[in-house]
Amino acid sequence: MSEHLHPSLKSSPGAAAPEGGSLVTAWTLGALALLGFGPLLAQFFINLWKFDTYQFFPAAMLGVLCLAVRGLEECRLPLRPGQPWITGGLVLAFMGLLGLATWLWSPWLGVLAWLLAWQAGVWWLGGWSLVRSLLPAWFLWLTVVPPPLSFDQKFALQLQEWAVFGSSHVLAWLAVPHSLSGTLIEIPGRQLLVEEACSGINSVLFMTSTCVFYAMWRRRSLVFLAVLYALTIGCVLAGNLVRITSGAWLVFNWDIDLFSGPRHEALGMGLTAVYLGFIVAAEAVLGRLSGRPGGGGGMLGDGQSSGVEWRDSLSHWRPARRVVWLAVPLALLFAGQVVQMRQHVAGPRVINPVGMDGSARFSMPPVVDGWRRVSEASPVPTRAAYEDGVYSHIWRYERDGITVTVSLDYPFFDYHDVTICYALAGWTIGPRTLQHASAENDHIPCLQTTLRKEPNLLAELLFSTVDENGLWLEESPEIRPFDDEGNPLREGGIVERLILRLRQPAATAALKAGQAAPNYRVQLLAPAEGGLSDEAKQRSASLFRQARRLLTSQFVRSPATAGPASPSADPAPAAAAGP
Repeated sequence: MSEHLHPSLKSSPGAAAPEGGSLVTAWTLGALALLGFGPLLAQFFINLWKFDTYQFFPAAMLGVLCLAVRGLEECRLPLRPGQPWITGGLVLAFMGLLGLATWLWSPWLGVLAWLLAWQAGVWWLGGWSLVRSLLPAWFLWLTVVPPPLSFDQKFALQLQEWAVFGSSHVLAWLAVPHSLSGTLIEIPGRQLLVEEACSGINSVLFMTSTCVFYAMWRRRSLVFLAVLYALTIGCVLAGNLVRITSGAWLVFNWDIDLFSGPRHEALGMGLTAVYLGFIVAAEAVLGRLSGRPGGGGGMLGDGQSSGVEWRDSLSHWRPARRVVWLAVPLALLFAGQVVQMRQHVAGPRVINPVGMDGSARFSMPPVVDGWRRVSEASPVPTRAAYEDGVYSHIWRYERDGITVTVSLDYPFFDYHDVTICYALAGWTIGPRTLQHASAENDHIPCLQTTLRKEPNLLAELLFSTVDENGLWLEESPEIRPFDDEGNPLREGGIVERLILRLRQPAATAALKAGQAAPNYRVQLLAPAEGGLSDEAKQRSASLFRQARRLLTSQFVRSPATAGPASPSADPAPAAAAGP
């Protein structure tokens, strides 16, 4: 096996193990890492794969490996262990965080503990010299860790709003008639929904991760990286604006659709190539401006090794006996993680096999309680870029001069408060009211609020969320996303969310187990200048209740749990949403 090792990692001829102890091998450290972090890391990557925006992580992990190998090659030898008190502090920190992640079954906290453990081990083995050499790989690791408080989703929504707003100005300059409402662009004969207009947002995280890898490979400084990172985001935003504007212009003038099919894929691949070329070109230009066109001078210093063999450099170690004691607590944590995994992960998903790819057919009747359907849902909904595989079917109904929108959004693997999306689309959210389940509303809870957009546009928003087993989630005792007044319990800061997790272990377990049973949201939006009259509000609420029951009867496994079909509504055709 030694012939396959890098030359700097081979043993010197005749080198002997240090007296008083034996060296810790890479296999030992790997086994300890797998023992303590394996289940949490596995679940983290399983969760990450559900999101289109993070499915680049295998390439990022390959980049981490490449940067780590190069860092080891260029590390200055001989190594000197870091100060023991820093090592001890880092060990206590990652063990405490790992214990908390195991107790709460939080793969996200588990990854943070892993990154701390990485730094603890590297500092212990080689001090600052080894930490600096492996820091580029560590930074690249961070690019696949979603930020807390769903900041990445909020940032994606903000990018969508900026891109659509900028595209509206360009379309006006190109004399393309259109109207803009939030992140919805309407042109004659076509509506460009958020999902269609902003599919390019997926490129942001992938390209910024590529930017980090390339800057670290070129051994650039953190200041250099920050500038290149900002330029990369700007380039992707510009590309997304071009995607939206060109697509709308071609649809309007030539009836050429760039938002679906092979043209859409070809445009995406072309823009990806442009982004990659921009990163390389921008790095070269910044390098010339900084006086270091060839790279170097970054975290890795000058990249020169002293030529000392790794075995000779580590000859002062006697770490085997020091790490053996870690095996016991890590083994206990491993056992705890296995138990938590069995409780929180409810086996393989059994979900609508057709509905998962957006091709499910859900239907609403032409007339419901006096409301006349004026638009049918798109036969194949378009996937949103910022959610966990969310598709939307949208119907519009009209009555007495009032037009409302009924939509079905699916499938969520976590409860999602839709008012967040409306707030990021420019609406002001009024006080929320939780309508508790009662005989008056078919024993189904819903959340209601009034939205406002300048100058005088008001809209009534009602929504209810149900999983495939027929459990309505707005006031579910198992999950409980809202308090009795309708205030969200899970949209606070980190401290508030942590307190909620600690106070509601049963709710947390039910929520995680619910990831195997996707949930669906039915919502109704009724906008009007100056707001709806009381009578119109009542009619809209009645339509919402009936639409909710008609739609859920098409995918809930036990339709009886969603209530009987309304006798006043026309029966909806059977849907092909699943068995």
